[in-house]
Amino acid sequence: MISVDADKIYKIYRLYDKPIDRLKEVILRKPFHKDFNCLNQISFSVSAGETIGIIGENGAGKSTLLKILAKTLTPSSGKLMIRGRVAALLELGTGFHPEFTGRQNIYLNASLMGLTQSDIQKKEAEIVDFAELGDFIDRPIKTYSSGMVVRLAFSIATSVDPDILIVDEALSVGDQYFQKKSIGRMLAFREQGKTIIFCSHGMFLINLLCQRTLWIEKGGIRMEGVATHVSAAYESYLLEKSSKQIEEASKNTESCVQSPVIITSVLLNGKDCPIQIHPHENLVITLTYRNISDYCFWVAIGICRNDDLICHAVSLARERKHPLDGKGAGTIQMRYKALPLLAGDFRVVCFIMDEAEVNCYDRKDSATFSVIPPKEWRREMGLLDMDHEWILS
Repeated sequence: MISVDADKIYKIYRLYDKPIDRLKEVILRKPFHKDFNCLNQISFSVSAGETIGIIGENGAGKSTLLKILAKTLTPSSGKLMIRGRVAALLELGTGFHPEFTGRQNIYLNASLMGLTQSDIQKKEAEIVDFAELGDFIDRPIKTYSSGMVVRLAFSIATSVDPDILIVDEALSVGDQYFQKKSIGRMLAFREQGKTIIFCSHGMFLINLLCQRTLWIEKGGIRMEGVATHVSAAYESYLLEKSSKQIEEASKNTESCVQSPVIITSVLLNGKDCPIQIHPHENLVITLTYRNISDYCFWVAIGICRNDDLICHAVSLARERKHPLDGKGAGTIQMRYKALPLLAGDFRVVCFIMDEAEVNCYDRKDSATFSVIPPKEWRREMGLLDMDHEWILS
């Protein structure tokens, strides 16, 4: 059964240069605004019991989409069908009165979600226990920290037994203990067959909680599919964007001192373009350098995942007693035998360090390489394909 069905959702905002332009538009009946398409033909559906992630850069339209799904915002056009009770955790403090106590806000917020007074009384103890606010539950919300507000808001939203739970990045404000507690409750919701729509900038949480993910860009859906595939593509996009910005910045910055040793190229399996390898395949890294001085130096090489997690890094100093030296060009190769990485996108990072391994003379990243997942589906997560065996008794 379909729980959420969005068909060609548009949201257009009117932008005015000056506040008085609104009045002039009414009186003169002439447009004094510019249309801004925040959402442009968004169409997707969510099955009952499915957990779907929403990712994208700031300003892409994610929060506007979630507000429309929570029915706190009306779309400019399009059709939206929602089946079941919706609980939404959107902007911090939404639905709370700052002068009311936490306990009073439980009744206010839960009643806005459609619960009767008797229903709220039955749920009150559960909400208070989960929020763990102590004596602050009877103090005004205006005295709460942002983390305390999130505790109470999440506790209310998940205790009213919603059919659809919408969460918009609010958990990032809470402490690590409460984040783990909240994730545990959402996982329990998923096991109960509840529908969850989860927006986050944390790809780990997206991959942990969601089966499917939408990548929103400039008000439209750029990519939709399996959570791990979409999040990997999104992180590769962010990495490429960041690299271009760094490259542009380096072009515009005039350096007075030229590095004595520079990396001229980094090849993966003999290629300087993105490559694909299978699990446990060899990876050969070929680094060429040019030394224009008599400086001594070391070379360090590492592998980073596309979210900048360091998978492995090692310096040539581990193998040699003395650093490299001598003017001219040179080549260094390092081979990873039977690379034990699980499927994902990675890159090799190379460094030229001084004799003390303190100062970096140069750094260069390779093109990306992808580890292709095996054809048969396997229940494995993480970074490494570890050799293991099961023993049952």
